Amino acid sequence: MVQASHARKVEFQYSYNQIEEQPVRKIKRVYKKTNSRKSILVKTGLALFVYAILVVYLCIKVSTMGYEIVRLEKDIDKLQASNHMLEFKIAEQISLDKVEIFATKQLGMCKPDISRSIAVAACKPETVNLASSTTADDIDKNKTNIGEKTLQKLYSNLMLLAEKK
Repeated sequence: MVQASHARKVEFQYSYNQIEEQPVRKIKRVYKKTNSRKSILVKTGLALFVYAILVVYLCIKVSTMGYEIVRLEKDIDKLQASNHMLEFKIAEQISLDKVEIFATKQLGMCKPDISRSIAVAACKPETVNLASSTTADDIDKNKTNIGEKTLQKLYSNLMLLAEKK
């Protein structure tokens, strides 16, 4: 009995210890040495790939902008051509022949007679002295000069008309 109780005691202690204290698992961490060159190569490859995509995107943008420029230049040429056409139509509408027809037919104007036309000879204008002081005698002389000059101009115009006939 002693042996049985002793065996039972050992069994009981063993099973009690086993339940109470579970064996602690130790996790072994294994660190692998990574190749630093490999990671640098991967990062460099990724950077080059992103750079290549960026370059392709920019090339596409440049080519589309080139096509846009060509299209806009064609639009400018069309607008300039239409502008020239409008200028031509305006010049046609304000030509002297059209103005004459409009004036005679719609406004009721008539051409002047040749006998009513007056030719005036243009002469060089006289210079005026502003700084000089004038007296009453000078003013009287200028009035007579003005009347004489007017008569001379009238006479010269009559002579021009006589020469034209």
